[in-house]
Amino acid sequence: MLLDSKSMQILEAGVSAAWQQQQLHLQNISNVSTPGYKAKSLVFEQVLEGAQPTGVYQANIVEDETTSTRVDGNNVDSDKESLELYKAYVQYNMLINKVSGELDKYSTVLNCNMQ
Repeated sequence: MLLDSKSMQILEAGVSAAWQQQQLHLQNISNVSTPGYKAKSLVFEQVLEGAQPTGVYQANIVEDETTSTRVDGNNVDSDKESLELYKAYVQYNMLINKVSGELDKYSTVLNCNMQ
């Protein structure tokens, strides 16, 4: 019941999206020297807008098709990617702390009821 609640489903979707964001930014950073590589990002807003009635959430990966001033066609900005990676890391940790806090509340209630 607890794990099936709407709030836990949203938190789970947020944790998953933040994790994916980190992975995409790491991928972008690792491909900074790959000719023709286009930066990718995760559109988090789509997670909530695209929510299915069954509780399944979907995030969309978007490729930045804008051209680059670089001759090789790569459009990755390593400074921007590093900043976005840190932002996703902070969001991920905040959401993990929120999930932990929610579970602690239920643990406290269950422990009080058993005494």
